[in-house]
Order: sequence, then structure tokens, then C-alpha cells
Amino acid sequence: MKMELLSLSPTEQRILLLFESANISSRDEQVDEYLHAHELEPKRQYSETREGTDYLIYYFGGCYLEGHIDQLASMASEANLEGLIHDKESA
Repeated sequence: MKMELLSLSPTEQRILLLFESANISSRDEQVDEYLHAHELEPKRQYSETREGTDYLIYYFGGCYLEGHIDQLASMASEANLEGLIHDKESA
């Protein structure tokens, strides 16, 4: 699983979790188990092809994952979260 940050505005961010459709790993299953255990559901779920690789993408609001981002990032094979807003009042 890869994590990406989308900045929609200075105060609005989205987190994407990208799972390779053809290569689901045990780590990916751990992410799904973590999301279910904490009753976290993506705002949207869709498929996308990037550079020839098919991904299942979970789309979350940044504030929705507040308190879970560090744990999810530790399970990610790659996490691009530069610029993440941590201040709840700003998010």
C-alpha cells in the first residue's frame, strides 16, 4: 500500500491509500483489518491505472484519519505526506 497526500486548498487535504490490484500483500490485508477495526471507511473507492499498474484507491478526508495517519504510514511501502496539516483547527 502506498499513501499520498492531496492538498485541495491551504486548509483542505485528502489522503489516498493505493493498493496494487494484481499484487495484494499481507501488509495490505493488515491495512484493511486496521481500517475495519477502527470503523474507518473511505469517502470514495475507485480503480485507477498509473504507469501501467492498476490500483484500488481509497480516498479519505484528511481530518477523518486524524489520529490514524502515523499508524497507516508505518504500514505503507511508500508514504508521501509532505505538507500534511496536523493542526485540527486548520484541517
